[in-house]
Amino acid sequence: MGSQGAERAKPRWNEPVAAMKRDAILAAARAVFEEHGLDQASMRVIAARAGCTTGAVYPLFASKEHIYAALLEQSLAALHERVAAAHARARVRPHEAAAKAFAGYYLERPYEVNLGLYAFDGLKRLGVGKESDRTLNDALAATVRLLSPRPPKTRSAAPDAGAMAVFAQLIGMLVLHLSGRLTLGNAGPAEILNQFFIQQRAAQQE
Repeated sequence: MGSQGAERAKPRWNEPVAAMKRDAILAAARAVFEEHGLDQASMRVIAARAGCTTGAVYPLFASKEHIYAALLEQSLAALHERVAAAHARARVRPHEAAAKAFAGYYLERPYEVNLGLYAFDGLKRLGVGKESDRTLNDALAATVRLLSPRPPKTRSAAPDAGAMAVFAQLIGMLVLHLSGRLTLGNAGPAEILNQFFIQQRAAQQE
């Protein structure tokens, strides 16, 4: 088939149809990634779950990594909206309100914790491509900055040590909770987070 024939064979959809197909593919991919992870998933399996062929997927997504990045971008946008709203509403210690909103978001959506840890397979860094990684990391950084006890100097500044300390506490707590390891003690995520901030405030007063 010549280039003109290949061009004619490529599906062309209007925007509403393309959006519906994209949503169907993302929903199918979410289920596939939840079951198999990024490494074991394939475009063929995603297409089959969406009820279409891979030929219908490629015009919208160049690879499974692009699909994964799109899902994570949606997740991080929703996370930021919730955390930013809690931060803006709080009259005192807005970073604590932001942290509780962060934890609440992921406790309601446990799959998205795994989705958010896309860069790691055990201790092996994976990622979804340099450009997507940069975009996603920037989106996450915008949320993590809100976890700092101190207002950032600029909106584009990297999260400071205070923000990263809270972020590390949140991720560790969520991973332990979702893996069932918090059952070693008798405190749940909310109590653990409250205790962390009590200790943090006490340390600041010393």
